[in-house]
Amino acid sequence: MSTTAVNTFSIGFRENQYNESDYARKVAAFLKTSHHEFIVSHNDAMELVDKITDVYDEPFADSSAIPTMLVSKLAKKHVTVTLSGEGGDELFFGYGSHKWAKRLNNPLIYFSKDILRFVLKNMSNNSYKRASKLFEFSEKSDLPAHIFSQEQYLFSHGDLKELLTDSSRLSKFQWPFPEKELSRKIDPMEKQALFDMIYYLPGDLLTKVDRASMAYSLETRVPYLDHRLVEVALNISPDLKYKNGISKYILKEILYQYVPKSYFDRPKQGFAIPLVKWLKYELRYLIEDILKPEIITQYNIVKTEEVEELKKRFFAGEDFLFNRLWLLIVLHKWLLKYG
Repeated sequence: MSTTAVNTFSIGFRENQYNESDYARKVAAFLKTSHHEFIVSHNDAMELVDKITDVYDEPFADSSAIPTMLVSKLAKKHVTVTLSGEGGDELFFGYGSHKWAKRLNNPLIYFSKDILRFVLKNMSNNSYKRASKLFEFSEKSDLPAHIFSQEQYLFSHGDLKELLTDSSRLSKFQWPFPEKELSRKIDPMEKQALFDMIYYLPGDLLTKVDRASMAYSLETRVPYLDHRLVEVALNISPDLKYKNGISKYILKEILYQYVPKSYFDRPKQGFAIPLVKWLKYELRYLIEDILKPEIITQYNIVKTEEVEELKKRFFAGEDFLFNRLWLLIVLHKWLLKYG
């Protein structure tokens, strides 16, 4: 235990749907930390849109890079080393994708997937339309990558075949661990979590935090990824990670020994920004300037007509397409600078 107040940092948003700063402040007060917070506006995001291209040195399309850079900038004013929680969700079933892996491997749901997809796709509610895509897969071997793409609001394999001007190099996901090479059988939730550990964690989350913190000369460490903890966590029974509908069950039970359970009795929120609203209004210029037909045609990576259709559907109310547009914006913004 520290003998002095530990510094804690959080980012909040003016849009209440994305703002968790009140909860962070409450926990900080209970733990008596020296708490610092920064409320982000679209103007703060606009200042970083150009900087992201240089900081990440590649087309990095995770929009949470923006608040990660801002919280790193805030932390650097007070400390030189920080701790981050990457790995907790992957090791203890913290994502919605892990629940979907359990559902879609249910034989009854699997054999009804085409009917479910048709019904959900033709409903007016955006949440149902988005969910319909989760049932749009052909084989169970495709599931980990497919579920991940839809949980992240990204393009599915089928979408990419339609989007790319040359889809001949597009290959299907192959699970890297044949069952015969494993010491025991893993269940669907474990398989989905392993996918996150192998691909999402190093390719996105750790890259995001590492480069965002380094941009402000801040060192960030990830205690959940100590190899000893990883080895133990991977072999804990899945029933202790997801129990009675509760994700990260055993981790939360340990947490409640130190912080009141009532502080966390609410739905999980990701480290997201109000990108839907910003792309429709304050950052709309990115769609209009970066995704205009002449630029899409110039680089000829994706089909102009498909991009135009995405834009049309998004502005007509299909909000769940926002991340696909953001991905295309980041890609073409990078191409305009380095391509």
